[in-house]
Amino acid sequence: MHGSLNDLLGHQSWADAMFFHAWAGSGHQEDRELRTRTDHLVGVQGAFLQLLKGQEPDLADHPPPSFQALQQRCLGNHEVFLALSRGLDETALARKVRVPWFPEPPCVVSVTDALLQVCMHSQHHRGQNMTRLKALGAKAANVDYIIWLWKQKPLGRWS
Repeated sequence: MHGSLNDLLGHQSWADAMFFHAWAGSGHQEDRELRTRTDHLVGVQGAFLQLLKGQEPDLADHPPPSFQALQQRCLGNHEVFLALSRGLDETALARKVRVPWFPEPPCVVSVTDALLQVCMHSQHHRGQNMTRLKALGAKAANVDYIIWLWKQKPLGRWS
């Protein structure tokens, strides 16, 4: 895979890593709102990865995990996205997948559109999380796509 979609996946990894660094430095790792929303963000990433691998997504509700558990799950998702993106050609990107959490009418999209949804969904909730950090008095990171481009497309720094 190449081009803009690959760039969006690269940006997503970098931006999520930047969010976790900002959250780690905020002193608010136990904030339930941040943990709940981040659990949703990371869970949707994981559900789409399961779909793309031909598995049944795990959509079970559970209490939000710890900051550390969320960070590790998010990093794991990005490692799988990176590996997956290396093996996707035009035929694989055009393959259709059914999104089971939208049952009627059936939601059937291409792998390309599924990956775009993951990036856009993550961006939406990451922005909400950054706003929450600011409301708590913490410093939020600017993770705009243009910043990532300006910085020469850095990889996500998770540690």
